[in-house]
Amino acid sequence: MVLQPIGRGGTPLADEAYRRISEAMLAGDLPPGSRLVMDALAERLEISRTPVRDALRRLEREGLVEPTGRKGYTVREIATTDLEHLYESRIAVEAFSARRVAELGEPAIHIVEQTIEDAVKSGAQTAAETYHQNRMIHRSVVEAAANPILTEMFDSIWDRAKALQIFEQFHKLAADAGELLTEHYELTDAMRVAPDHAYEVMHQHIIVGYKAHKDG
Repeated sequence: MVLQPIGRGGTPLADEAYRRISEAMLAGDLPPGSRLVMDALAERLEISRTPVRDALRRLEREGLVEPTGRKGYTVREIATTDLEHLYESRIAVEAFSARRVAELGEPAIHIVEQTIEDAVKSGAQTAAETYHQNRMIHRSVVEAAANPILTEMFDSIWDRAKALQIFEQFHKLAADAGELLTEHYELTDAMRVAPDHAYEVMHQHIIVGYKAHKDG
């Protein structure tokens, strides 16, 4: 993926610049250590410097880039603490939601199960496709918990460019996308056993992902 000029659509230019730059990081076109010069980015995206500056400042707040010089930034290496904080946040939101879905019972569990079935049938093969389907499954758990604030928190965690990069890197380690998606049936099985069991299974599921990425 390369940075393409931004058309004049309905999305605010700063948001679109943020999306383009973060996706370039995700694709590996802007790996850690890459220099990001504001004027050069504005020229490539064919927009003014102001939205590029705003996008870079947002990435800086998220800890994905760091300022180097008056008009430039550098893509940061992802630290172990970044990984820990993201996975801890996921546990707080997603494990709680899994327990809540179990408490709500079969109608809520069915929502999650249907999402898993759709993901498995999608035939995801690439890392990006697997990442997307995995996210949809986990989001369905939070949505089925019927607490919109939890859903907002989920999106806040997963939408961060840092999270996208971390989770995408993890899924590049997965040899079998189908197996990665199918294993989520263990979660709905646990939901039908007991709320606390659902919590523990989701907690362990996230921990396995964390360890695989950390050790990989």
